[in-house]
Amino acid sequence: MDKIGVINYVILGALLIGAFASLYLGLRKHTQRIARGKSFFGNNLEKQALLAKVNKESFISRGLMTSRLLKRPVAGTFHAVMFAGALILIFGHAVYPLSFIGIPVYEGWFGALVMQFGREIGGIMLFSGLMFFLLRRVFPPERLVAGGKTRAGFELGEIALLIIVLAGFLTEGLRLAFESPSGNYEFLGGVLAPILHAFLGENSIAGFQLMWWVHGLLGCAFIALIAHGPFVHMILGPVNSALANKRDGINLPPISFDFEEDGDDDAEVSFGAARLADLSQKNLLDASACLWCGRCHEVCPAAQTGKDLSPKKVMATVAEYLEAGKFDDEDLIDVLGEDAIFNCTTCAACVEECPVSNNPAETILEFRRFFVMDRSQMPETMAAANRNLESRGHPFIGTGANPGDWRNGLNVPVFSPGETEYLLWIGCSVTYEERAQEVARAMVKILEAAKVSYGIFEESRCTGDPAKMMGNEMQFVEIAEANIEEFKERKVQKVITLCAHCFNSFDRYYPELGADWQTIPHSVLIDRLIGEGKLQIAEKSDEKITFHDPCYLARHNGILDEPRNLVAAVGQLIEMPRNKKESFCCGAGGGNYWDGQGGTARISDVRMQEAFDSGADKVATSCSFCMLMLTSSATKYTEQRKVFDVAELVANRIPTTTIET
Repeated sequence: MDKIGVINYVILGALLIGAFASLYLGLRKHTQRIARGKSFFGNNLEKQALLAKVNKESFISRGLMTSRLLKRPVAGTFHAVMFAGALILIFGHAVYPLSFIGIPVYEGWFGALVMQFGREIGGIMLFSGLMFFLLRRVFPPERLVAGGKTRAGFELGEIALLIIVLAGFLTEGLRLAFESPSGNYEFLGGVLAPILHAFLGENSIAGFQLMWWVHGLLGCAFIALIAHGPFVHMILGPVNSALANKRDGINLPPISFDFEEDGDDDAEVSFGAARLADLSQKNLLDASACLWCGRCHEVCPAAQTGKDLSPKKVMATVAEYLEAGKFDDEDLIDVLGEDAIFNCTTCAACVEECPVSNNPAETILEFRRFFVMDRSQMPETMAAANRNLESRGHPFIGTGANPGDWRNGLNVPVFSPGETEYLLWIGCSVTYEERAQEVARAMVKILEAAKVSYGIFEESRCTGDPAKMMGNEMQFVEIAEANIEEFKERKVQKVITLCAHCFNSFDRYYPELGADWQTIPHSVLIDRLIGEGKLQIAEKSDEKITFHDPCYLARHNGILDEPRNLVAAVGQLIEMPRNKKESFCCGAGGGNYWDGQGGTARISDVRMQEAFDSGADKVATSCSFCMLMLTSSATKYTEQRKVFDVAELVANRIPTTTIET
């Protein structure tokens, strides 16, 4: 390389240093904003606290491999092509300076395969991806404009990258116009070279020098601007995935109500969020990393049935306030709106879908907590359920059932400390809803047939899940602590739940308050009993049965196969289009069992129509709330009973001789 070439690269190197300095300053600005949230990563984002929270699996799968983008095959494939092309080009440019110290990177197999052919293919891949996304900006899918929020800056960045790629090919063609090609692997440049030489002649050298600088300066400018626009997601997205909670679904942080121990510092007492400063550092990182892609909106059952909530709008609004530095502006919660905040069914579809591992539901529920515990605001039907939970120990209003009605005619044993193996937790929905009582009766039949040592508490009770998910954390803690104390007194070690919400509370939130027992969903236990040969059932029928996944088992806790095994054991399992972790919600969660109206349709009606369209004879589920919601919707289509709990289906297949024996 001649002296002028060396000088050019030295100048370009200095410009690159400046570009990376701009990148650093932009990232530092994001870090300073995030650090103003409530402590989540430790004070000042301490290194040790960060390392303790690293989710390696999420970082590799979602952050580096962008696995969730592939849920939309076309867009995901083009993004992967673009990403891979960019990596090839970055690598090629990064190793070129090695030639300055005598390493001939442009020679031999490496030069031909990587520096020539590889970079050529990489440029084509990046160009193809950019063209796809630019065209999609012109003809956007509904989710990109959903909630009235569109992220500005992507189009300009994509055009800039497109110009950089084209400038790179043009620079290559100009170089080959006056050089003798060392091979034919730079095929696009080889096509351009004679055309450019015919047009420019001896001026090809000057043209090359000009385009070399245009290409280099544009590249430096793009690097400098990454952290100052939407393309910062290339960095914050993988970081956010690395810091995603290691447990799926919603993980609401506990609130301490022990004010004597906490002292008099009001800043340490928080009842949810009304402004940015009330949100955690992780909530703010979520907003910073958000792409505004609308994938959360596209799967949200509230948004898709015409209700006020759009998780995308919530995240985008938080991001706008963060960008503007409005950390103490309490107008934020009112801009989002009470109706929207309470429309959330806590199904975690948005959490499962987000390509950069955001958790919109947790942010929404922080605002809900503030509405309930600070302002005493919530929809009237939810408020009535909360009042009933406080005064009567359950949230069911106007129920005609008595606590012991479900076991009429049954000889159900009472839990005996030190003697009974399992506590059969009945829960409030099974106790007070007549249709759900049949699930408990079916489960008793199964446990008796399998000769399982079990017992119940004579008095009915609730886990407190409705209170927690409706935003009343204080009430949840009170209920949970009372339950934990009684469980410890009665030496409970194993608990069977009939409701997905009960299981989630016991398994996820009770341990934070001192619980130490094992909780097992009834579908998992039944599958185990059949697998171990302890429960015999008759040969399966030809009935077609589709399974509706409860959100609190599938998305929140990854329980997918066991209930399907039961359905397949009694009939012919068929799947709805949306199933397993992509299942559509029934609409009951987050207290919406007691509200959930408004919009263009009931969520359960949409799901039940999907079940009917599958061609199934019956619909199975493994959560009492799901069964109640779907049963209500099924009555609009037929008078026949169509919705069953898996326990009912299995109990009906137990031979009479087994029970008698």
